[in-house]
Amino acid sequence: MPQLETEPTAPDRASGRAAGRISRKHKAIVEAALACAIRDGVQATSVDAIAAQAGVGKQTIYRWWPSKAALYVDVYSEIVGKDVLMPDPGPLTTRLAAFLSKLFRLYRETPAGRILAGLVAAATSDPETRRALQEGLVLGRAELVEGLVGEAVADGTFGGDPAIANEIVVAVVWKRLVMAPDSLDDAFARTLADLALSAAASSPYRTGAAP
Repeated sequence: MPQLETEPTAPDRASGRAAGRISRKHKAIVEAALACAIRDGVQATSVDAIAAQAGVGKQTIYRWWPSKAALYVDVYSEIVGKDVLMPDPGPLTTRLAAFLSKLFRLYRETPAGRILAGLVAAATSDPETRRALQEGLVLGRAELVEGLVGEAVADGTFGGDPAIANEIVVAVVWKRLVMAPDSLDDAFARTLADLALSAAASSPYRTGAAP
């Protein structure tokens, strides 16, 4: 017997309104963090400034994020969505170069590159930022490059270490974001893909990280 739909009860409606308020506050905080980063840069932005921009109390931010860096890792991840970066099927070098080209395009066309560069720079002296990068991007997104390379290893079209390929990509991209962001273009995407895969094919070491 089909189950009839029923009207939500008063507690259900109240719960829905509360969830809506939480969602709106969460969105307002993320948008405020993004606006502050565009205006002042990640390092110069304070949690107080983000709270004022979002129209919420500072403790509301800390309820969802343990630190400013953790918030900006989430902002970066929203801009640089994993699904947006996935390339079409094809040879591994072509796929990795296409992945990097998409990533570099986001760095040129959105604040994502400036946000990540600010986090990388802050991580040199701030343990909290290092921890947020490690948990959110180094470990949290390692499967992107490693997954591409791992597929080729699994089907027998490439022999190499996916973690080494990822390590090379991360090291070079993060360094260039800080030192020479304008160099991250399609031509360099092809160069970096070749470099990372050559290293992965020849290195006896294993390691790990992510863009």
